[in-house]
Amino acid sequence: MSNDSESQDNSSSEFSLNLGFEDLQYSVRHGIFTRGRKCILNNISGTFNAGELTVIMGQSGAGKSSLMDILAGYTKPTSGNLYVNGQLRNEDSFRRRSCYILQEDQVQDMLTIYESLTIAAELKLGNHVTKEQKKKRIDEIITSLSLERAQNTRAGDLSGGQKKRLAIGLELISDPPIMFLDEPTSGLDISISKQILYLLHLLARQGRTVVITMHQPSATLLRMVDRLYTVIAGRCAYTGSVDSLIPYLEQMNLRCPPYHNPVDFLIEICAENANKLVEASQNGNNNEWNINNKTENNLKESIRSDEVFLTTLPSPKEDPTNKILLALKSTYSTSYWKQFTTLTRRSILSLWRNPVFTIIISGIHCSMALFVGLLFYNIGGDAKYIRDNFSMLNYSLMFLMFTAFSAVTITFPVQIPVIRREHFNRWYSTSAYFISTLISTLPTQTVCTLTYACIAYWLTGQPVEIKRFLTFSWTLLMVSYVAVCIGLLNGAMFNVKNGVVFGPFFIMPFTIFSGFFLRYSDAPFYFRWLFHISFLKHGLVGLIFAIYGMDREKLPCSDIYCHFTIPKQFITEMELATESYTFVVLPLLAIGVCVFLCSYVILRIRLKSKW
Repeated sequence: MSNDSESQDNSSSEFSLNLGFEDLQYSVRHGIFTRGRKCILNNISGTFNAGELTVIMGQSGAGKSSLMDILAGYTKPTSGNLYVNGQLRNEDSFRRRSCYILQEDQVQDMLTIYESLTIAAELKLGNHVTKEQKKKRIDEIITSLSLERAQNTRAGDLSGGQKKRLAIGLELISDPPIMFLDEPTSGLDISISKQILYLLHLLARQGRTVVITMHQPSATLLRMVDRLYTVIAGRCAYTGSVDSLIPYLEQMNLRCPPYHNPVDFLIEICAENANKLVEASQNGNNNEWNINNKTENNLKESIRSDEVFLTTLPSPKEDPTNKILLALKSTYSTSYWKQFTTLTRRSILSLWRNPVFTIIISGIHCSMALFVGLLFYNIGGDAKYIRDNFSMLNYSLMFLMFTAFSAVTITFPVQIPVIRREHFNRWYSTSAYFISTLISTLPTQTVCTLTYACIAYWLTGQPVEIKRFLTFSWTLLMVSYVAVCIGLLNGAMFNVKNGVVFGPFFIMPFTIFSGFFLRYSDAPFYFRWLFHISFLKHGLVGLIFAIYGMDREKLPCSDIYCHFTIPKQFITEMELATESYTFVVLPLLAIGVCVFLCSYVILRIRLKSKW
């Protein structure tokens, strides 16, 4: 029995994380062109212990969200030290053992609660956890969070409280010993807020360190709080228990009126008594007021809820070398391939669950192909209409480019809040997500592009040759794929509204230098280099080669005289006699890869900030 208890104590000590911080200073630049800096946190200190629910509170602009970001590792302080169990904090190790749930309850709307938790388990739990253990873990979380009745409901149809509980459950999958939540009760009514806060209280009682921010908690919610940490103008005005707040204020002759919420009173008097309060709390170093008189029975009488009981996950069996490598660098629970396949499966499932957008895009391509086919009906084999056919090729290129670009520009930025939370909490690497997003986008784009190519090619009377048709279709596919990559770049940089505004800025230069509006020889010499990086120019050259290249025979003429009866003459007129199809494929691939890598770099930068 003594050995068993000793092992339990050891596991408990390894699980518990006491968080401390000392003399944290954080300042930001006033503006882009100014040298002045604004101080957000001013030498603030404090300690948050395992087994306690701690609330960081304060007036708007006091610095509580900035403090939370620094404690969670989301932002680096200008100066100061962070500690875990009395030792300087290793950020990589800390990030693997903590989670940060942001204020926005962003989840995968097309997935059910059970599916969302299953995906989280696949990504967050390593191979040392069996499928049966993962399933048991999921069932325990659903039961503990009282989500049994809604487990097969899509996340987009959940209430605000259910979404918040799902967001907490997604992070509980990996059993983190420390949890940060930014405004978990924001936008919820008092009944749901009590349920959420009591859930967090129970999670803390299991030995976790739970830290949340709240603007101004009500008296009802305060009954479940173990420690208050009040921030005023970047400094600590009080740290201690709720019960000790009134004696703390009375020692400074600040008497709270009867039947008045002491926290409300503290917020009201903070501004005019800031220096006095900060001096009494020693800017967060004074812990003598952390005396908690609450009992569990009182809480259970006020709120009836299911107990949170989660089975401890088995520890990974790793050799000493792997443990050393894990300590030296930041790693993920699952392999890169597992991340990629799981994320791709999730993306495809979400697309399948929301077919409206796919049907609309497919319908637009079919309708436009019929329109173009009827407008330019059967002109491809007549030398009289070679200029019109050239316009048709250019229009097809522009249409497919804009639809591919716009579709990604609209859908990709919406996922950024979800990606930010999951990536920060070590679900997967940025590259695994980004590649899976591209791969899951390509099937729909491929089907739409090929549908348009089939309808437009045969209705406009192009040569009935499989080789030419395949070259025509492949060229359109490559251009649409490059447009998708540019859409990802635009989506990685901007939200939907700004992406729509700045989108033409990325596309129009390629359009002007496509070779349709301006020939290479007619452009000023200092602009000619832009023709080489225009993917539309290479795409248009590829289409011309598909239709008029490959030694096509003399064209029939339905008029008295046709200048371009010989296809080679048209190619020469377009200054393409020295070109080859190889110099179409390679530049398109190179441009696509470069744009994709730029998008990836920008997304990585964006995920590291709240931009």
